Amino acid sequence: MDKTIYRSKIDWWVWAMVAFYFTVLTVVSISGMNWVYSLINAIGFGIVFYITMFGIWYAVDGDELIVYRFCRPRRLPIKKIKEIKNSRSFLSAPAISTKRLAITFTDHTVLRSYLPLEISPKDSEGFVRHLLEVNPDIQVTG
Repeated sequence: MDKTIYRSKIDWWVWAMVAFYFTVLTVVSISGMNWVYSLINAIGFGIVFYITMFGIWYAVDGDELIVYRFCRPRRLPIKKIKEIKNSRSFLSAPAISTKRLAITFTDHTVLRSYLPLEISPKDSEGFVRHLLEVNPDIQVTG
């Protein structure tokens, strides 16, 4: 089975934060900050924003769900997924949107936590359908 990649959904408020930061940086630069410092600052934070916004994605590879967070993959067994439900949480998670999917596993040692995995794929319906093809026993609620 081929590896299918699902990009993370990015909420409008993330783009607003980026625009706000670069607007403030531009105003400060115009008001007298040395242009070299402004350029270094813009490049540095540009790299951080890029990694934050595009360094999170998800993939289904055979019977594994791979969660990429800042280019570090974490492989999770799809056969151990118990439930998927919609969530609107602000918990720390590999997601850049508040419209998320909360994934609960049958075995708590998979995540080493009792909290669900919260992710925010752009195509959440296609993502859930793909997981159900691998594991039809997953309960989908909400």
